[in-house]
Amino acid sequence: MRIWIFNHYACRRHGTGLTGHAVMAYYMQQAGHQVTLFPASFAQDYAPGIEIPPGERFVDVMDEGVRFRYVRTTPYRGSVTRLLNMYHYARNACRADEGLATPEVVIGSLSHPYAVEAGFRQARRHGATFVYEIRDIWPQSLIDLGSLPRWHPICWHFRWLERRAFAQADGVLSVLPKIADYAVAHGVPSDRVIYIPNGIDPDLFPEPPDPPPAEPFLIACFGRFGSGNDMETIVEAAARLAADPAGRGIRIRLVGDGPAKQPLVEKAARQGLENLQFHDLVTKLELAEMSQQCHAFVHAHRKMTVVRRYGMSVNKVFNFMASARPVVFACDSCYDPIQEARAGVTVPPEDPAAMAEAMIRLRDTAEAERIAMGRRAREFVLQHHDLSKAAGRLADFFESLCQRSGTSPRHAAHQPCQETPPCRSTP
Repeated sequence: MRIWIFNHYACRRHGTGLTGHAVMAYYMQQAGHQVTLFPASFAQDYAPGIEIPPGERFVDVMDEGVRFRYVRTTPYRGSVTRLLNMYHYARNACRADEGLATPEVVIGSLSHPYAVEAGFRQARRHGATFVYEIRDIWPQSLIDLGSLPRWHPICWHFRWLERRAFAQADGVLSVLPKIADYAVAHGVPSDRVIYIPNGIDPDLFPEPPDPPPAEPFLIACFGRFGSGNDMETIVEAAARLAADPAGRGIRIRLVGDGPAKQPLVEKAARQGLENLQFHDLVTKLELAEMSQQCHAFVHAHRKMTVVRRYGMSVNKVFNFMASARPVVFACDSCYDPIQEARAGVTVPPEDPAAMAEAMIRLRDTAEAERIAMGRRAREFVLQHHDLSKAAGRLADFFESLCQRSGTSPRHAAHQPCQETPPCRSTP
């Protein structure tokens, strides 16, 4: 089966950032499918981009047999120019099919609504099955985060694009546990909806060693400083630990990058928080190695109605669990893997006092019980969030959609896509 995935922010399997699609593509390639990903050449204003020669619309990079076709986009800094960057991606992605064999399945991934639109146009151009992937709910997530007011015209625009995507989709794929309720409410039959959660690459997480001696007791968080990640509450919890004699001996390590990082670094410096360390973004391989130095992890998520109603699927939480360490989980979600696995402590979001107390309680838990929590975490994530297994489920779902829409990969013609007419887009 030939599959195209349009995701503005897709990263390579062993790189930094959003590697989930690359991991799934790798295991699908191992099963004999052909997968091409279409990320942006410039995706985020704090991350390095890919150089594309002048006059070219894209450049190809092969990574473990998977083709990454980086689509030219303009650099940005700030919200307005970021919107232009998204539009530029969609415009060029709609014309980035030169030299590729005709796809049977095209995924428009909701990294933003314009990526979905580009995926739909390419699917219809090539007569392929179109799958709408919901990784976040736009514009409600932006409203929940305070990025946009509900009445803003761009919210109405995004809602219109969402209705259009549901109407166009042959099937819906999502990392959100309760997405079927949302899709059915938008007119999609439940048998055309599949939940494939984020998860781990089992190759990166072999059986880990037991934690090192617990002095100091190291709690880490690897992730982006910004969006729904609530790094500020972790910093405030560190301040409470520093002021509490019971918090002595606990160290917190924050690893990653993003627009909210520097203000928090400066805040920690002003407060003299010696129990808090900041590290730069690392690759997934480095993350797995650093995880072995830790005794526990913490994940903090901002209060969001979409998370409470439809659930969370945060990659780093599953990476934490695969490392066989307990987790402090500060998130109001209808899906709580830490509680289900009995793998740590769940506390209310945006509550630094509760978080600090949970960290002390976890540190004071008997070592044997902490190790047992970690083992339960790993067993749970290998059972429910192993992407090597999820890749097979996803391929079966695509096969069923293709058969329904009359584009079964067993019968599809193998034609070079440059022989088809071009997408309609502005030069």
